[in-house]
Amino acid sequence: MTTTLIHKEKNITAGALNVSNAFDLSLVHLANGDYKVVVFMKLQFFFNNNGSHIWTKVEKTQFMSKWEQAIKSAWGGRTLKTLSKGNKITLNFDFKVQEAGWMYDHWEITVVKIKTGSFQTSYVTPSTNNVRLDSEDLSPVNKGASSTQRGAVHEFGHMLGLDDEYNNKKHITDSGSVMHSAESIRPRHNSQISLWLHHILAANKIK
Repeated sequence: MTTTLIHKEKNITAGALNVSNAFDLSLVHLANGDYKVVVFMKLQFFFNNNGSHIWTKVEKTQFMSKWEQAIKSAWGGRTLKTLSKGNKITLNFDFKVQEAGWMYDHWEITVVKIKTGSFQTSYVTPSTNNVRLDSEDLSPVNKGASSTQRGAVHEFGHMLGLDDEYNNKKHITDSGSVMHSAESIRPRHNSQISLWLHHILAANKIK
């Protein structure tokens, strides 16, 4: 499919967490008349062993692949806006991923191997663009909402600049939210990208 790049902006400073160099953003016009916003991240994964819990090469490869699939399926493919003629603008994610080595990356993701079925706290450090996950963060966990949550899917919200909502008075009752205890993505979670899109559409006279 032939595409036309409308606008690209690198090293976005993201959201409430004010993450510097969080990702790149592009608006692309598709041959069928629709558009897509592409969030692009360069990611470096590091895998840490933990006592007798040791990563195999296959497990590392599988984790990176499953992480990418989980993020794209949970966060991507949503419609950000429908234009006056009915053409849609969807949100998409693209990743350049490598294990260890050297890369001028957006994020470094360290994944600790833990016992199957156990739990450790995962977190994102916005000031250094570092993420700490564990080997169980792609497994669905019941955190008291009506559906489950995968830790990696929640932590990705922080990589987009979103803050936690389970301790936020405004959204504390929305347990189904991805930034609370499940994986539902609300329009508010697109607010920064939607604002960027609004400016780019206006600048290019796209209605």
